[in-house]
Amino acid sequence: MISLPFAFSVISLLGTAAAQTQYTSTHTAAVAAARATALTLSPTSNVAGRTFDRFVQIWLENVDYVDAIADPNLAYLATQGISLTNYIARTHPSQPNYIAVAAGTRHGITDNNIHRLDASTKSVVDLLEPAGISWSIYQEDMPYSGFQGPSYASGSYVRKHNPLASFDSVTASATRSAKCKNFTMFEQDLAADKLPQWMFLTPNMDNSGHDTSVAYAGKWARDFLTPLLADSKFNIPRTLVMLTFDEGSYNRNNQVYAVLLGSAVPTGKRGTTNGTAYGHYSVLKTVEVNWGLGNLGQGDVGANAFF
Repeated sequence: MISLPFAFSVISLLGTAAAQTQYTSTHTAAVAAARATALTLSPTSNVAGRTFDRFVQIWLENVDYVDAIADPNLAYLATQGISLTNYIARTHPSQPNYIAVAAGTRHGITDNNIHRLDASTKSVVDLLEPAGISWSIYQEDMPYSGFQGPSYASGSYVRKHNPLASFDSVTASATRSAKCKNFTMFEQDLAADKLPQWMFLTPNMDNSGHDTSVAYAGKWARDFLTPLLADSKFNIPRTLVMLTFDEGSYNRNNQVYAVLLGSAVPTGKRGTTNGTAYGHYSVLKTVEVNWGLGNLGQGDVGANAFF
C-alpha cells in the first residue's frame, strides 16, 4: 500500500483525476497502516455568529415525524429544545438528502450509488473556510481520516451518509480530507477541547436506526446527547445542536422529526414548537445567515432560516 503522505502528494500532482480513488482499501493491514499515517486535522476557531457560535448536526435515518415523536426518548429530547413541526426532507433515498444539506441542491443525484461532483462544485465548506470558521465531519465506524470507500465494518459505516464524500473539492484536498474523521476522533477532539465551530455527525447504521428501529435510534440519541449537553467543552455558550432525520418513509409527505438543542436555545423556548416551513436547505441557510457567509445560489437562497 502506498503510504498516505505520498498518496496525498500523488493527488496534488494528478488533480481530481485521483479524487475518490485513494484510501479505499478495507484490508486489515492496509487499514492499520492508514490509521497510523493518515493526515488528521482538528482546526478550531472563534468566529462570533449572530445567534450561535457553534453548530452541530446529527442525522438519524428513515423515520416519519409521527413515528419519531411517538418514541419516548425522542419525545423527551423535544422537550429540551425547539421542535420544528413542519420540517420536510427533500427527497428519497438517503444520499440526495445528504448532498442537499451540504450544497443547497442534490445536483441531479437520485440514488445511493457512488457519485463524483466536479471540483468546481461548491459546498458549505466553500463558505465556511473563507470566513475562518473551522469545520469537521465525524462518521461513526469510518476506519480512518479521509477514507473514501463505499462502506466499512460490514456496512456499519456507509459513504452515502457522509455529506461531503461526493465532492471532489473535498476528497482531492489533503487538508479537507483530513477533517473527515471517525467518532474516535470526535472523542479525542472533545477531550482536547479542539472541536470546530461547524460539525456534522453521522452515527452508524445501527445507531441511526437504519438497520434497527426508531426505538434503537431514539435511545442512542438520548444516551449520546445527554452527557454532551452537560459537558462544558461541547455545549459551550451559544452552541446550537440540530437532531433530525435524513428522510421519512415513501408513504407519507416526508415530514421528519427535527429539534434544536443546546445553549443557544433560550431557556424560555425549550419545550416549544415552531411550525414554520423548514427543510434541509434551511440548515444551510441558517448557517449562512448566522455568520454572514453569502450563499451557494441554490435552494438555500429561498429557504427559511431557523432564526
